[in-house]
Amino acid sequence: MRLSMEVKLLRGDTMTLMPPERSMRDVLSNLLKYGDLSFRDFVEIVLYHPGFGYYTAGQKRVGKEGDYVTSPTLSPVFSYAIGNLVREFMSRCEGEVFTIVDIGCGGGELIRALREEITDPRARFFGIDRPQTIEEIPTDGTHFIIGNELYDAFPFARLVQRGEHLHELWVNDQLEWTEREATTSYEDYFAERGITLEDGQFADVSLEWESFHADVIKRFDHALLVTIDYGHPATKLFHPRARRFGTAAAYAQQRVTRDLLANPGEQDLTAHINFTDLERAGERNGATALFFDRLAKFLLTLDITSHALLRPDGGWQMADGENVDDASAICHLPSAINDLQARDDARRLILPDGIGEDQRVLVQAKGVPLDGWSFQRRLF
Repeated sequence: MRLSMEVKLLRGDTMTLMPPERSMRDVLSNLLKYGDLSFRDFVEIVLYHPGFGYYTAGQKRVGKEGDYVTSPTLSPVFSYAIGNLVREFMSRCEGEVFTIVDIGCGGGELIRALREEITDPRARFFGIDRPQTIEEIPTDGTHFIIGNELYDAFPFARLVQRGEHLHELWVNDQLEWTEREATTSYEDYFAERGITLEDGQFADVSLEWESFHADVIKRFDHALLVTIDYGHPATKLFHPRARRFGTAAAYAQQRVTRDLLANPGEQDLTAHINFTDLERAGERNGATALFFDRLAKFLLTLDITSHALLRPDGGWQMADGENVDDASAICHLPSAINDLQARDDARRLILPDGIGEDQRVLVQAKGVPLDGWSFQRRLF
């Protein structure tokens, strides 16, 4: 969708002077004067409007001081584990040059950490984020491509089954929900995947999940692709009882709500992705799925527990070896607390109640070895 940043809006043969836009509310007010917006377009605007979008307005959104955390911002042990896989990738694949790419890199925490960890001169590093495109990535050599919480940031439609008809949710000028009969593209989406929604069941879908992933796979001849995100295969994602109301959610100040139309531009809007779409894209474009499971299991296979923050140390100690409860170490208590917090953050990546349990990892290979990877070994 093309977003107009000018005060003049051409509609048919009429040039209409639009009020100046000083906020996201102004942007939406101008657009909604001429009719409702599909929720998919609403998401595109409130997240990516160049001046007032949630991701583009210049505010820090990700991290402990932001609205939510991601694995790279939660703990350095994540980048450490991915670095282990990159080194394995470079040792097992042929090539004079290896390109490590983080698509949807956000603030660039992961790609910067990998650049520091990987010292092999054959490696080059790219972080791609909007408005950059994959066409900016050179195609020569062998590629390690990671997308961490990439696809759940795509604009998505919100759909609901009403009897025999599939409806799409729209937004009116009062920032309230309306419904219209869905286009055939969404009906075809479910039909092609053999999914039937029950009456009254909601679903959240991006038609770009599969198409974008296909574009990435088609561009590179030799690549290992690692996708980490919130999501499920189609049969689980659209299960009529487990997810009857879909998965769409809003995040702000480390809290999650279902009030998707509140505070436009000031909260993240996201939905769980359909990993079946990514697998289909791979199967149709020469990539083979090698792994699909929880993030925690994936990280454990990459020897994440050998990082200092996850090593058993026999008790809580200061960096200089003093016990926290030693009277002489009281003056160092702030650093001890920080150390304990860092350890807790690292454990959230692998413990059952942490982010590592909630996210899934899909690894696909094209033109590189299919067997013998560390993530394919059994843990127990």
